[in-house]
Amino acid sequence: MFLSKLHTFNYRNIEDLSLDASIGIHAIIGKNGVGKTNILDSIYYLAFCKSYIANSDVQNVMIGANSFAIQGIFEHNASHFKIHCGYKIDTKEKTILCNDTKYTKFSDHIGLIPIVLVSPADMVLINGSGSERRKFIDAYISLYNKEYLNHLLAYNKLLAQRNVILKQGSVDATYIAIIDEKMAEHMNAIFTIRNQSIHELSSLLASLYHQISSFEDCKLQYQSQLHQIDAFNGLHKSIEKDIVLTYTSFGIHRDDIRFVFNNSEIKQVGSQGQKKSFLLALKFAQYQLLYTKTGVLPILLLDDLFDKLDKERTAHVFDVIEGEQFGQIFITDTDKALLHTFFEARKQTGHFHELKDGKLKRL
Repeated sequence: MFLSKLHTFNYRNIEDLSLDASIGIHAIIGKNGVGKTNILDSIYYLAFCKSYIANSDVQNVMIGANSFAIQGIFEHNASHFKIHCGYKIDTKEKTILCNDTKYTKFSDHIGLIPIVLVSPADMVLINGSGSERRKFIDAYISLYNKEYLNHLLAYNKLLAQRNVILKQGSVDATYIAIIDEKMAEHMNAIFTIRNQSIHELSSLLASLYHQISSFEDCKLQYQSQLHQIDAFNGLHKSIEKDIVLTYTSFGIHRDDIRFVFNNSEIKQVGSQGQKKSFLLALKFAQYQLLYTKTGVLPILLLDDLFDKLDKERTAHVFDVIEGEQFGQIFITDTDKALLHTFFEARKQTGHFHELKDGKLKRL
């Protein structure tokens, strides 16, 4: 899979920008703040129907504008997919189209365009709350398992209903039991798939980390209440507590993933370089597993690649990504000379684009 054409209009700080691309490495060079990250975010939006940066689509509309539009053409073998994403502030209307056909459910689009993004913002996976790590694993699994996404959407809908009932004060035990039974079904399916996926990621993580950095021990540990008790009994036993709290305290929405580094949590003992290497290894593991499961090479987006990486680690990253198992790659950075040095050292061909004054110029 690769992106052949991109056009963004009034997206964040990008007024009007077009990009023609091919398979291989594309380096987008420019000063800080000119919008390099927003280009990658617009590509990400075409795959996930949402921004990686902003929680609200209103935040993605350029200041002074009323709407934004992103269009990309993706090619895979003999197929091509023209994806259009747009949002209007005045009507609050969000539109996603594939080959001019409008989706009624955005979830139907997830998985069509496999993309892996590596960004300095990923540090929130280490330093942030469990909800950030759940969002990561949910987004990853949803790219290759539509059944998982459907279970997740159904579970979240039931969870919201249960919480509304708990907030009302007067709880119908029979109705709650019916909801709990349905929730438990989805919860068990989600737990099983998450458990397997986290185990697979953990198995690849250590070897990829060793390729990038040194030989510290690193792994993922899945933390879930379902390790101790089955879903339905867990919900049933927590009902009295939940009535007092007025929210659901048991379930897979409380899951977390522990990032283990030398038998401690990496956020407590890891240096900035070790944390960045850990995250890169995690994302590369995600990339390789997506390719194994779907047979489609994902598009790799590397935002500000050299941030918190020394020259040696950066060289090892290039050793990893120059292999045949990687397809189209977009890299952003401020330093063309540094990227050019790595390209030349490996006799690697790449395409350089400079973003300046809102315009993208091929160098």
